Amino acid sequence: MRKFFAVALLVFTLPLFAAEKIPVGSKIYIEPMDGFDTSIAAAIMKKDVPVQIVDAKEKATYVLSGTSSTEKAGWAKTIFVSPKAAAHAAVQLKTTDGTLVWAYSVDKTSAYNGEQSTAEAIAKHMKGEAVADKK
Repeated sequence: MRKFFAVALLVFTLPLFAAEKIPVGSKIYIEPMDGFDTSIAAAIMKKDVPVQIVDAKEKATYVLSGTSSTEKAGWAKTIFVSPKAAAHAAVQLKTTDGTLVWAYSVDKTSAYNGEQSTAEAIAKHMKGEAVADKK
């Protein structure tokens, strides 16, 4: 019985400690990431994330930055296992004054379109975790 109350207390108090979500329509600047920024912008539009992407940091309320890498399969792996690539990315969404709002890391070990797959995973999670629900 004590466990039930402890779990119930935890479940009902967790939302009190959750980070604030950014408002729908927020202006986001995506910092250059060796071309991955273009993939993230395309994924945000494809996944209908309700934010505005702006072309200058001065116009933005939030800044998305991060890193990414894609490793093509070697010849042996291509022949014997799979021609799929491994892609890794990590991003941070901060206010323009530097306060961290949301962060996400993705690791796609078997993706045909590694960069696109990781960008779409980031956009999907941004929509569900970082941006407030439309009202």
